[in-house]
Amino acid sequence: MFAAGESCPRTPILSQPPTMSAAPTLYGQRIALFFGGYFIFAGVLLPFFPVWLQSRSLNESEIALCLSLPLALRVFLTPFAASFADRAPNRRFAIRLFIGVALLAFLCAWPANGFWLLLLTTGTAVVFWHFSLPVAEALALTGVRRFGLDYGRMRFFGSVTFILTNLAGGAVLGAFAAGNIYWLLLAGLLVCFATAFTLPVTPPAIRALDDGKRKARRPFREIVARPAILTLFLASGLVQAGHAMVYGFGSLYWQGLGFSGVEIGAFWATGVICEICLFIWSGAVVRRFGDLGLLGIGIGGALLRWCLFPFVGDAWSVVLVQSLHGLSFGASYLGLQHFIARVVPDDMTASAQGIYAMISGIIMAGMTAACGPLYATFGAEAFALMAVPAALAATLLVATQRLSRMEGPQPQTSGEGG
Repeated sequence: MFAAGESCPRTPILSQPPTMSAAPTLYGQRIALFFGGYFIFAGVLLPFFPVWLQSRSLNESEIALCLSLPLALRVFLTPFAASFADRAPNRRFAIRLFIGVALLAFLCAWPANGFWLLLLTTGTAVVFWHFSLPVAEALALTGVRRFGLDYGRMRFFGSVTFILTNLAGGAVLGAFAAGNIYWLLLAGLLVCFATAFTLPVTPPAIRALDDGKRKARRPFREIVARPAILTLFLASGLVQAGHAMVYGFGSLYWQGLGFSGVEIGAFWATGVICEICLFIWSGAVVRRFGDLGLLGIGIGGALLRWCLFPFVGDAWSVVLVQSLHGLSFGASYLGLQHFIARVVPDDMTASAQGIYAMISGIIMAGMTAACGPLYATFGAEAFALMAVPAALAATLLVATQRLSRMEGPQPQTSGEGG
């Protein structure tokens, strides 16, 4: 459901783990609890934040800017936040600080009047809240590498709370005025902040061991110098950015069609459930279609979804179109991850992920900013325009296949890439 793949349990591809040691008490359960708290806020923010902004008298273009600014800032500020987290007394401290700042900023959003104050307060809150997830992921991956824990099980609780809060947000929207969504968002941030205090601390000896075994990174230009990789990153970024319209204006559109808040929450939950189902059977799917084939299926699902989106009017047809999220987001994201695993050396995987995050983040931010004027001008037909980036992605996918054949197989390295 998120451009960075944040709402579903995705098992990362790791190198051969070192000798396992005993985990701190309830290490995995405490991280799972934080993921649950984190995605409580996300489960309200993604579907209903635009609805709340509209209740504060913002127009479509202003709503789009409030959504796109945090996306753009994340691209450039997350590396600095991650560096701070690595230098903090521990990662739990960094997470609590990030979410604490987010909470204070969001508290200031309630009395804020006018677009610029809302942009400043909500943008600060969302950016600092996002900073906490990569740090929590680092704690989770320490559990995978050092203690043999299951990443998917830790992350799965977040998917469950995301779906439940989709439904809870819809119930609030159906029973109360849209302005009350603020209190649900605030409650989600408070829960997220509270669960941050339950996070474990990586034992200093384990952190020192990881630091000592970390290999020196090869320069990222070894990745950007390969046209097939950059072309594929652009293709994946485009198909993911096609979700900007539904992320920004899907709930407002369905509300305008007369659907209740509960129904709107169910529409969002449908997409996440289908995404989860794909990842449950992802191993067999990847073996059957391959990484580029899976990305092609995702692009095809996106083309179908956006072309149909403006023409569905009853609840069951909306559910059917929303179920294509499992392809438009899930299949394309899964194909990308397996492509990276296949063609990028192990010790450069993190660099590849960072480059992709920057490319896709910039495309998503630009697309989100454009969605406001597009929706104001074209209404429902604006969703069909999201087929354009999907079509461009299809063209780039064909180019990737040709470039991959020209480049030939690339050497893989072993060991801990970090």
